[in-house]
Formats: sequence, C-alpha cells, structure tokens
Amino acid sequence: METATADIEDRWHDMLFGVRRSIRYHQRRRAFFDRLDQFSNMLSVIFGSAAIYGILEKDYQALALTASALVTVLAAINLVIGSAQRARAHSDFSRRYVELEKRMIGQPDEHVLHQVSMERLSIEAEEPPVLHVLNAICHNELMRAMGYKKEQFVEIGPVQRLFAQMFDFCEHDIH
Repeated sequence: METATADIEDRWHDMLFGVRRSIRYHQRRRAFFDRLDQFSNMLSVIFGSAAIYGILEKDYQALALTASALVTVLAAINLVIGSAQRARAHSDFSRRYVELEKRMIGQPDEHVLHQVSMERLSIEAEEPPVLHVLNAICHNELMRAMGYKKEQFVEIGPVQRLFAQMFDFCEHDIH
C-alpha cells in the first residue's frame, strides 16, 4: 500500500512540476513576443517620423528614403513573425496550463491525474515546437522556486541564454 501511495505522489509531483514549468515557459514566450512587438512598433513610429521630416525638408530626401525603407522592413518582419499573434497564443497556452494546475490543488488522486494527463497531451499537441534551452531555463527557475539544491540544476551557458528565445544553441549539451 505504501508503494502505491508513493508512486501516485511521485507521478503527481512530476505532473505538477511539468505543468508549472510549461506555465513559466509560455509566460516567457509571451513576454518575449510582446516586447518584440512593442520594440518593432516603437522603431516604426520613430522611423516614420523621420521619413515625414525628410519629405518636408528638401535636403533630407536620403533620410526620408532610408527611414521609409526601415519602416517597411520592420513592418514586414513583424508581419512575418506575427509577434502579437504569437504572444496571444502563448498567453492562451499559459492560461490552459494554469487551469490544469488549479485542478491539481489538493491531495493526489489517480482519476484527476489521469484527466490532467489527457488534457496536457491535448495542449501539447497544439503547441509550437519547444525551445529546449528556454525550457531548461524554466526548469531551473522552478527548481530554484521549489527549493531544490543548486547541484541538481541544468547547466546552461551564457550564449545559450542569450539566444534561448530565438533558437536552440547547443541544446545537445543540456543534460
């Protein structure tokens, strides 16, 4: 009986840990895409203003052309990346994982664990591919928050951290 109790508690803990890590991951992705959208919009306004100034002043036509080109490039990049839409998608994923975590408040229960597992698989089927380095960073954050020892953390290099939001750099080095 004790083995069965320990087994459900271990699986419960693992599921809760995974759900909480996913919440952190999607919150970080949402924040990244929100910042990217805001930064792109800010530069578009600045360069758009410079373009207008360049049009009004005859000696600054080169400035107007350059600023207009930069606004066009920024708008095209933002349109292709779809940063605002991606931010909303990650916000929705985070919200869905929070709902799973709410269902796990309380004592471990086999039926609830099974339902949460099925729902988590449904969410994961809709998620975009995971950035493994960023996922490992979220893993470490959660371990720190839950009081794990530093020796149990995943080692992540500074270059990996730098590019974690954009692409996986040497993710095969993470163990």
